[in-house]
Amino acid sequence: MHTQIKTSFLFFTFTLFLCLNSFFLRHTVAQDNTEPVAAPASAKYTFESIDVPGVDFLELTASSDFGDYAGNTKSEDGTKTVGFTLIDGVFTRHDFPGSKNTYFYALGNDGTAAGHYEDSDGLFHGVVLENGEWREYNFPDSVETEIYGISDATGALTGNFTDAEGIRRGFTGDEIIEFPGASETFADFVAAGRLVGSYVDANGIFQAYVRSPDGRYTSFKLADAAGLEYFFIPGINDAGTYIFRFKAKGLETVPRTQVRTFGEKHELLFPGSVSTQGYNINQDGSIVGNYVSADGRTLGFVASPTVGPAEEAVVPTGFNYTFESIDVPGVDFLELTASSDFEDYAGNTESADGTKTIGFTLIDGVFTTYDFPGSKNTYFYALGNNGQAAGHYEDSNGLYHGVILENGELQPYHFPGAVQTFIYGLNDETGVLTGSYIDAAGVRRGFSGDETVEYPEAKETDAYFVAEDRIVGSYVGADGVPRAYLRHSDGKFSSIDIGAGEVLEHFFVPGINDAGIAIIQTKRVDGVRRTFVNTLRELYELKFPGSISIQGWNINQDGSIVGNYDSADGRRHGFIARPVSQVEAESYSNAYNVTLAKGLNMFSVPLAPATPMNAKALVAIIGATTVITLDAVNQRFVAWTPSAPDDGFPIEGGKGYIVNVPETRNFAFVGSRWTNQTEAAAAPPAIPTEPPQEAWAFVVSGHLEGKPAFDGYQVSVRNLRTNSTITASVQGDYFAAATADLTRWSVVQVGDVVEVRVIGPNGNFESQTLSVKVTPEDLANAVLSVRLDDIGKPTQNLLLQNYPNPFNPETWIPYQLAEPTEVSVSIYAASGQLVRTLALGHQPAGVYQSRSRAAYWDGKNDVGEAVSSGVYFYTLEAGKFFATRKMLILK
Repeated sequence: MHTQIKTSFLFFTFTLFLCLNSFFLRHTVAQDNTEPVAAPASAKYTFESIDVPGVDFLELTASSDFGDYAGNTKSEDGTKTVGFTLIDGVFTRHDFPGSKNTYFYALGNDGTAAGHYEDSDGLFHGVVLENGEWREYNFPDSVETEIYGISDATGALTGNFTDAEGIRRGFTGDEIIEFPGASETFADFVAAGRLVGSYVDANGIFQAYVRSPDGRYTSFKLADAAGLEYFFIPGINDAGTYIFRFKAKGLETVPRTQVRTFGEKHELLFPGSVSTQGYNINQDGSIVGNYVSADGRTLGFVASPTVGPAEEAVVPTGFNYTFESIDVPGVDFLELTASSDFEDYAGNTESADGTKTIGFTLIDGVFTTYDFPGSKNTYFYALGNNGQAAGHYEDSNGLYHGVILENGELQPYHFPGAVQTFIYGLNDETGVLTGSYIDAAGVRRGFSGDETVEYPEAKETDAYFVAEDRIVGSYVGADGVPRAYLRHSDGKFSSIDIGAGEVLEHFFVPGINDAGIAIIQTKRVDGVRRTFVNTLRELYELKFPGSISIQGWNINQDGSIVGNYDSADGRRHGFIARPVSQVEAESYSNAYNVTLAKGLNMFSVPLAPATPMNAKALVAIIGATTVITLDAVNQRFVAWTPSAPDDGFPIEGGKGYIVNVPETRNFAFVGSRWTNQTEAAAAPPAIPTEPPQEAWAFVVSGHLEGKPAFDGYQVSVRNLRTNSTITASVQGDYFAAATADLTRWSVVQVGDVVEVRVIGPNGNFESQTLSVKVTPEDLANAVLSVRLDDIGKPTQNLLLQNYPNPFNPETWIPYQLAEPTEVSVSIYAASGQLVRTLALGHQPAGVYQSRSRAAYWDGKNDVGEAVSSGVYFYTLEAGKFFATRKMLILK
């Protein structure tokens, strides 16, 4: 029943919590959840009946990853229930010898089936069918044993047993599972030491639980549990979609099955059936079980998911686009205004102190800011293919002057005779600048190169962009209404008007390509910004799905458009809209609104973006300080922080992630439904304590210094309060050691002291221990940043405590040397008598802490006799350095 899930149960618990938080009330310390995020439309299913000719009772209860099935049916004479397997299309009945009935509830990928049989006295005993051979299994000291799960990886059995006193308990392997205070406990699913199941409380009501590896139980209380005859959770997949099977009290009720994910519930009902029971859910979201038809037959089924759009899609008409958010980790204001043909970008952002606007470039993924010396603000609106950027800056008097970034240097530019100069365009071929200037008389005109551009009889004229000798810009007519224009290569002007000039604050055309497709940007007097794409014949509004407002700034030769949009949480993001076929646009135009609370959140990306997403992109778009994933293969958490040297791990559909955001976030994901899961969504986040005093997920990250390379190095982090240790590999000079408790118990508190040490490729400690105290700021970011200097080069001589201590008969004496010198260790009895001298010879500077490098004493004196129990002293002599410590032998 449970064998299809192979990944870590840590991840299972992760996804279960994502699902159940919005439905169950925790029995332990309550988490105050925000209003759940609107989930995608309910999953719909296509049903396929699994039938065997001549068999009217096919109670399908389990499946493998390969589309094989197991369950229960009637014997050929119809007098009893027997197990069956349906492997490679071959149907086989299985009847345990001498049994009244035989039941199967689990199927392994190797064809091993498991369940239980009923003996002549009506008692149940576990049974395993492997390679055609029966094996009876009874949990130790049990009267009855029922098996419901078998692990593909370990072969461990999971189920329930009843002891001589009639008490029902769960088991997994040889371990007993009993929910505290329960009258009965059922074990339904287990992996990597964590288990989910059901129990009957003191009031006789069915409830659900999760048992963590350390033995803690967390209860989930169903709101209408008192009205249920029974309640079980027989399956869940990695996407966080799970099924539960229940039956309400009453004579007329029938068994029912519901599918739940991220707070969304959907009743599973085979069309035309009287009742439906789901038993197992696969990684692709398909569900297997059985149903009762109107004529009384019990038949198997497979329900395959077909997912509708997350919410009303924004599908461009005429022109079709896929949208991609352009973000930088840690930057909440990214006003993208220009791009090159090589997908490099430029625009405006806020200074580090938030007091002014400065320009930025994002070239080859490297984000760099630029602030013209002495300026109040600096703005970029153009970017060449050679990385040259241009715009203007505001001086201390509030006047604007052109500025050009070339070879990393900012240079001012003033149009001849201008009091103020604004640059908006830069020609790659000629280097010609395009923009606007204001003369001494206060008249505003456009320019391109050294040519003045002025719309006839206009009060003001702006020039923005040149393509094939055509200039686009805007003007204000005699009536004070803003309009756009196109100046042709022969000098003639064409006015562009969308019929709403009287309500517009501004209306201009910032870009056009050689195909004649232009961008029109408008702003109404009420502040609403809109962007249109115009072929000078047709007009289409461009909308980034889920955005509050949008500004398109540049259109490339391939028709792609770049600009910026505002999300509901007030952040400004860059975007690129790529022209695609209508089919592709419709597929990727779904939007899913997400709310993340300040602090730590459990999260799953709801839609597949048009281009693959990595950890860096996820952190950037959601504004997180870190993202943590579970490496199920190696059973460890992996973190990415903005200081990492790479883009991090790929973001996958249906996989859970832990993210920490400094403020509440409200934004939208855009994309297509994931193809490798039923559906995915953001989990309802919990509101953390203000200010945070503890955290259930935490990252210690930083950089190493002191060596040219750190290949094969690791960093060990130990919390002195909890004595828990995590280890992370070094990439380049960067490391990120992550820990988390998916049941949201605290792993770190304010004031905790963590020890950080560097371990070399040969297992030696290569640094002095760095002790750092966790601050409220560290908890707010869920990241403690450190820098480890002088790796492999101690700054002082030290004698460290021997280990083990007390010991018998051998011990290791660690030390470190700041410079090369002769080294010896002398061992003395408590009386002061010399017992042994360990002459270590000339040693280079370094850390001598591992067993392969530390001084070794076998507990014997100079003549090879074992010394007696008691207190001894050891002294390190290293050049002019002497130090003594105490140790104890216990025999």
